[in-house]
Amino acid sequence: MMQIHFLSTLLFGVSSNADNLVVGMSYGIKKMPIRWKENLIVALITFTGTVLSMIMGKSVLLFLPQKLAGILGSVIIILIGVIGLVQFFIKIRKAKEESEEETELALQTLTRTEALILGLALTLNNIGLGIGASITGLPVLSTALCSFLFSLVFLYIGNLVGRSKLADLVGAFAEPLAALLMIGLGIYEIFI
Repeated sequence: MMQIHFLSTLLFGVSSNADNLVVGMSYGIKKMPIRWKENLIVALITFTGTVLSMIMGKSVLLFLPQKLAGILGSVIIILIGVIGLVQFFIKIRKAKEESEEETELALQTLTRTEALILGLALTLNNIGLGIGASITGLPVLSTALCSFLFSLVFLYIGNLVGRSKLADLVGAFAEPLAALLMIGLGIYEIFI
């Protein structure tokens, strides 16, 4: 059982922070380095949001039987993944319909205020996933720590990749991969 939750915790960490990879790449493409202090701010906010959302999810267990709650949590995670895939395909379709011109804000470096806003935005994006994960029975502390670590690593790696020639290749697959990981995690949790 410990190994099962370990794998699920890793999947959660990867899928809930894949956005960080994309965000890091977008800043890298604009030649904006993300310093370690700002990266740490984002990761700490992600950690806090994961803990709070998972505590909210645990409270659901007071009102529902364990098996039903586990299925409900898995369905929430799967739905979040499906919505992510749909949004990705809508974005691709709109990009084809619109002109190739993009307006991007030119910035020098990520400030602490921007790191706070970015951390909150990424955390709000993960609340449903955290609630679903806790309902399925994932342990709060180890899951939140895993999310913290993947947040740090993915934002850093994304920023490095964004400043390299790999950005176009990886960037195209990061969003659908995150959505598929969420769907896989939800299905996996239903059957354990």
